[in-house]
Amino acid sequence: MTEPGNTADREAQQGSRSGFNDLLLGAVILLMSVGILMALAFYVLPGEHLEIPEIQPGVRVTREADFPVGASRLVSWGERTILVVRGGEQSYAALQGTSPRDGCILRWDAESMRVVSPCSHVVFDLQGNVIAGLSTTPLQRYSVFIRSGVVYVGRPS
Repeated sequence: MTEPGNTADREAQQGSRSGFNDLLLGAVILLMSVGILMALAFYVLPGEHLEIPEIQPGVRVTREADFPVGASRLVSWGERTILVVRGGEQSYAALQGTSPRDGCILRWDAESMRVVSPCSHVVFDLQGNVIAGLSTTPLQRYSVFIRSGVVYVGRPS
């Protein structure tokens, strides 16, 4: 025969094991549910725009209304820095934003309508040609296009 105390102990141990197993199973189901919901949220909700310069058709500069005639903007496209200039009402120019001579960031001089390297004092026109200075390397040019009132810089031209 079995002793009444041993049966009660066994039932208590089995009860505590099944309680622990139920708790463990509940935690696993909860974690799996949270993982599935997060995966669905990442799939359904729009994320940040993926910007890969090699496959992007262009980079946004600014709204046309926020870009007055005679002004310039510097934009980054991957590792490239691009200087965008609005020379007239419908006239835009986009040039390499760093000096090919020393890598210095170029500046737009609206008074002389020229692009200037403040480090090496090389002066370029809006076509990227060297006007003055100790360099013969022209600046890389980029296409500029406007869509829905927004100015974009496109591929090198």
